[in-house]
Amino acid sequence: MKKLSDLPIAPCAVYALQTHTDHHDWNFGAAMSQNNGQIQPDPPRRIRDFLVLTLGAVAVLTLLYVTGAVGLVEWITGAIVMSTGALAFFVGSAPGGRKVSEPTPVRPDPAAPQSPTENAVEPFVLALPLPALLIAPGGTVETANIHARNLFRIDAAPRPFPSAMLRQPDLLAAAERVARDGAEERIEFTQHGEAEVWMAHIRAGLEPGSVIMVFEDLTAVRRAERARADFLANASHELRTPLTAIGGFIETMRGPAKDDKEAWDGFLEIMGQQTERMQRLVADLLSLSRIEFSEHRAPKTQVDILDLTRKTSLALTPLAEDAGIRLHFDGPQKRIGVIADSDELAQVIQNLASNAIKYARDSGEVQILIGEAATMGDAATACSRQSVDAKRAVLLQPYASTEVPAVWVRVTDNGAGISEQHLPRLGERFYRVDESRGGKIEGTGLGLAIVKHIMARHRGGLAVESVEGAGTAFGIWMPRLPDDPAADPI
Repeated sequence: MKKLSDLPIAPCAVYALQTHTDHHDWNFGAAMSQNNGQIQPDPPRRIRDFLVLTLGAVAVLTLLYVTGAVGLVEWITGAIVMSTGALAFFVGSAPGGRKVSEPTPVRPDPAAPQSPTENAVEPFVLALPLPALLIAPGGTVETANIHARNLFRIDAAPRPFPSAMLRQPDLLAAAERVARDGAEERIEFTQHGEAEVWMAHIRAGLEPGSVIMVFEDLTAVRRAERARADFLANASHELRTPLTAIGGFIETMRGPAKDDKEAWDGFLEIMGQQTERMQRLVADLLSLSRIEFSEHRAPKTQVDILDLTRKTSLALTPLAEDAGIRLHFDGPQKRIGVIADSDELAQVIQNLASNAIKYARDSGEVQILIGEAATMGDAATACSRQSVDAKRAVLLQPYASTEVPAVWVRVTDNGAGISEQHLPRLGERFYRVDESRGGKIEGTGLGLAIVKHIMARHRGGLAVESVEGAGTAFGIWMPRLPDDPAADPI
């Protein structure tokens, strides 16, 4: 038979309470009555419950003692615990005890002033990643996030009027219409002297008469649209010129020169030249499109740029000899590793060197120099800041860190040079400065654009420096791999 020491005291007390509640209707609601909102205990019922609870607990413990389940010590301990619990109940329900009441639901007072509905919108306006404003019904700017303050140059003055910051009549009129009618509107406007294009999305706020304005920057989109339109116009012009020439010669050969076989040779030679021009243009367009498509994907192949540049210069030697130009290559006697696409990097060297050969003076010289630098900044200086009197322009800023080790390539000619006003536009599609350099050089105007996009993919830079009457130098630089001590010198 189990002793009370095998069972904890607390379960015995629970058993006694459960027995009491099974045989008596122990109801707190019946034991208490309400009087003017104050809950008062019922003394007769309270005393009866105390006696019943105490006697029930003693009876249960006595039964356990008689059956031998508990000993005398356990019986005394249990009686003390049960009596203490009953006494605690008796004292806690006395008139001087703590007031017990049910919580009353809090109902909003219609007459009480309500917080403005803008407070619910303000956190969202401040958290938006786009410039946003909240205009109150009174016409003042209730909230402006940091992007809107930077866009419209809003100072710390509280609640400015929209007319003092927007300065856009169409935008202000649209905001007034939305505040009055509640219909959503969109207005496109320019900012900062036509340099930026923005779209304002205007809609009604939560409170009648309030307006929420969110501004979207369309500058890059509009520039891309203009660039696309210019590209199509230039491409169609470049293709139309040789096609018009070919069509004219064909018409002449079929008409007035139908029987003049001697003139046909000259006509066919010109037609062949125009056909080659169109082929070069189409090839450059396809190459540029392919490079732009993959520009966001960095190359992963390890290439020895020194060996690649040497081989490319050797391949261009016959072209230079035919033009009467001396082609000179110079570089360190060691391997220089880079992560690059070998075909694209060869195309960069070829485009720069072939341009230099075209624009060099008769019997002149073109130099292709390559070297290493401790940082990207030092490489930029080595390849594009060698002449004190030169005018310079950086056509592409590198994406790589300025502190990584770098390699640079510099291609120079001793031609007529380029005027300063043309330098910043070099690298634009179809932009050529042949008029300032004689106008006799054939080309598509896409060579430097291709170089620029290739160097962007390789996280490199492109710069030009030129002295009118003395020549031009184009320089590229890009990150290189750390030196390999185990590599053999060339």
